[in-house]
Amino acid sequence: MAALRERLSWQAADGAVVDGPRRYLLMRPDVLMGALLRLDEPARGAWLGAVAESARVQGRESLAAYAAAAGHDSTRLLEATAGAAADLGWGRWVFTRAAAGPDDVLHLEVHSSPFAAGWRAAGGGTAVQPVCAPVHGMLAALAGLLWPGRPVQVHEHHCSAACQPPGEPCMFEARPGGPAQPPERL
Repeated sequence: MAALRERLSWQAADGAVVDGPRRYLLMRPDVLMGALLRLDEPARGAWLGAVAESARVQGRESLAAYAAAAGHDSTRLLEATAGAAADLGWGRWVFTRAAAGPDDVLHLEVHSSPFAAGWRAAGGGTAVQPVCAPVHGMLAALAGLLWPGRPVQVHEHHCSAACQPPGEPCMFEARPGGPAQPPERL
């Protein structure tokens, strides 16, 4: 499967960047996260939850295309997802899988998260809650493909935007079972 950066097409006449039928947007992360900073609670929490859910629903289409191109092999799907994340500027994603009882647990480290970096660049300082909601949503969509027909739980248990000093990777965990969870407060 070709890397996403090789499949992206810049269509200057339309002002669009596409991968087949899927359109992408290049945007500075401090602009996106700066909008979040301008909201107060509970609007900030609602926005994070809405973005995570939107990324889960809309991101599933991209991930399903990656799965089909990977022959529905889970290892190749994880590799394609990590590659696409890097190609889109979503940081360096490192997946590990572990067995926990009868079920898998999928761990994700996100190095150089644009959402955490954007939070800080926009003047957010040390966050009081995880801010990588788009990653949360994409991981939920990915887990849904890995464990079809089963509810999944996703938890960001360490966000670089909430660390002092900054720079540590964001840490996520996905597992089958229970209701899907929105991003939670630290």
